[in-house]
Amino acid sequence: MTATTTKIANPREIAQSAMALIAELNLQPTPQVYHVFYAYIADEIGELSQIIRVLVRNTQDLNEETVYRLYHKYFGINSVDEKISAGVEGLQAAVERVETAVDDVLRETEGFSVHLGTAATRLGDKSITLEDARNLTLDLAHNTSRTHETCQAFRGTLGEYHGEVRRVRSELELVRRDALTDTLTGIANRKHFDSALRQAVTHSMETGETVSLLMIDIDHFKNFNDNHGHRAGDGVLKEVARVLVNSTKGADTVSRYGGEEFAIVLPDTIPENAEKLASKLLNNVSSRRIRNKKTGEDFGRLTVSIGITAYKLGENIMEFVDRADDALYRAKQAGRNTCVRVD
Repeated sequence: MTATTTKIANPREIAQSAMALIAELNLQPTPQVYHVFYAYIADEIGELSQIIRVLVRNTQDLNEETVYRLYHKYFGINSVDEKISAGVEGLQAAVERVETAVDDVLRETEGFSVHLGTAATRLGDKSITLEDARNLTLDLAHNTSRTHETCQAFRGTLGEYHGEVRRVRSELELVRRDALTDTLTGIANRKHFDSALRQAVTHSMETGETVSLLMIDIDHFKNFNDNHGHRAGDGVLKEVARVLVNSTKGADTVSRYGGEEFAIVLPDTIPENAEKLASKLLNNVSSRRIRNKKTGEDFGRLTVSIGITAYKLGENIMEFVDRADDALYRAKQAGRNTCVRVD
């Protein structure tokens, strides 16, 4: 097992090495796990790298839960705020450099314009001597060269600014993605769900297309947690999330709504097709058996209950969600491992 790392400069090599180590350690490659191991391979944070080296040597303490704690410590909310502040400061600094460069170019071109006007006037004087004309031409050549150098420097500053903006934009995009991702399962979180649902409803009101919603709850999850522990429960949540994502198409948003409850926003989907998908999800989840990765213990079969509904044009979004929740409640009351549609 790899216990140390040498700093790698190439981002592609860092990414490949991070993914290889995650697979070697039998960890799930969620965005948070990847973020931690990318930082470790790149040796971005000395303290974090030292902790990972110790954990890699002592693998019984290295699991997703431990990695998530490290993620929140080094890249969590406080770190997000710091990154956003650093990004804004970086943009401000880049803008200030460009403003300074623009001022330099304006001063230089204004000065050159004055020299050019003076030279034109003197060259137009019929009494000018050949020596004066030659000196005037040399002076113009000197000022032209200096103005050219200033403009070249300005182009360089613009290039640096462009690179700075691209870098900061990329970092802020990572921060935004992390802020919308559930740390345990790696799928969309509640905040992302709210945003996706608003967008889908807005699209529905604009186009008249139907948007459907599935609310999904893992059956007997509390009993499973009580009997097998929270670590095993986390494994169940991750497995269900994986099945849901693999069973849906790209336009759908699979989210962890809270606890053991998930939600799927289905844009441009009529209730009948949403019901077909729900039946497919029931089969795909119930075909999975949960086992302890270390001991091989079989925890049994998974099942879920699903509530289905479609948006009614003009209604409040919360009414839409409440109706899906009511459908989920009816599915639970009907004996679980089933889906119920409420129109």
